[in-house]
Amino acid sequence: MNIIIDAYNVMRSTGFSEDYDLKILKNQREQFLSLLSLYADRSKNKITAVFDGGGSGGVFENSEAYGAVEARYSAGGETADDVIKKIAAGAQNPRELVIVTSDKEISYYVRNCGAAVVSAPEFYSKIRPKTPVVKAAQDSVEYFEKHIKGFDEEAERREEQKKQKGKKRRTKLW
Repeated sequence: MNIIIDAYNVMRSTGFSEDYDLKILKNQREQFLSLLSLYADRSKNKITAVFDGGGSGGVFENSEAYGAVEARYSAGGETADDVIKKIAAGAQNPRELVIVTSDKEISYYVRNCGAAVVSAPEFYSKIRPKTPVVKAAQDSVEYFEKHIKGFDEEAERREEQKKQKGKKRRTKLW
């Protein structure tokens, strides 16, 4: 079975961003590809993660191997959605394809081509529980502070800086 993943769709429409609090997009991609690679090893399916690559300035679509996962990047002027549609339309046996996305337009298109569709949250729930990083993060006090109590360390630091600036100004004015 070939699993084609609308990568940014899955990353943004699931709990991935809360589970992995990574600010840099490259780090988010690498963590996601790492999760997919672990899943690919367990499932023995061929997995392709499709990313929008038009912002990189590349004229041609390109790909790279990340463990057992193929990461494909769209060319300039096209989106990951376009690449996924091309894969589905050009498949010799589309019944062997499973497309992972929550994008309704892609879902409709690939179903008409004969491929199956799995929603992003459903797929993420299959790869998430098996990851030790998430379980370790959930058990930590920091996870509790950030996600359960709504604590935001960065916001607290900015607020403290504002207070300090205000005190300095008052002392100079008086």
